[in-house]
Amino acid sequence: MTNKVIFKTSILLLSIWILSAICRTFIPLEFSNNNFEFIYDNIRFYGFPITIILTLTGTIKKDDSSGVIVTKIVMTIFISAFSVFVMFIMLFAEMCDWSTDKVVFVNKQNPSTKIVQRSFGCGATDSSPETIKVFKIREITPYFIWVTNIDTNQINKSEWTSLK
Repeated sequence: MTNKVIFKTSILLLSIWILSAICRTFIPLEFSNNNFEFIYDNIRFYGFPITIILTLTGTIKKDDSSGVIVTKIVMTIFISAFSVFVMFIMLFAEMCDWSTDKVVFVNKQNPSTKIVQRSFGCGATDSSPETIKVFKIREITPYFIWVTNIDTNQINKSEWTSLK
């Protein structure tokens, strides 16, 4: 592979990881399985700093002075190490998570769409009581679900099968 291909691929991967982090913050899209999320987080944790270092293939030019080259290398390594630090901190922030306690309703037309009771907690690091809410979960793919708040008093009961 040429340096340009490596550089453009690394920029594309960085953009995808940054956009996916932003989207996961604002869009109610979640992984359908904790194993998928674990794999994604591991790839991001190890891949992001490596991808940052690979951007050196496009930033270092042959006509750069040795001082500029050293500065670019040191800054890239610093940014890569900083990203590892940030992601390590994020591991602790992601300890808190929603877990599905029970399925309350199943859609008659689409059994993969459910209304569930979920609880939000931080495990052993949290002394406050869990937050419990009701959500509608719609399977988008075998890997992703769309999770939205729902008021069960407002639903059309003829469209749902109660599992109570």
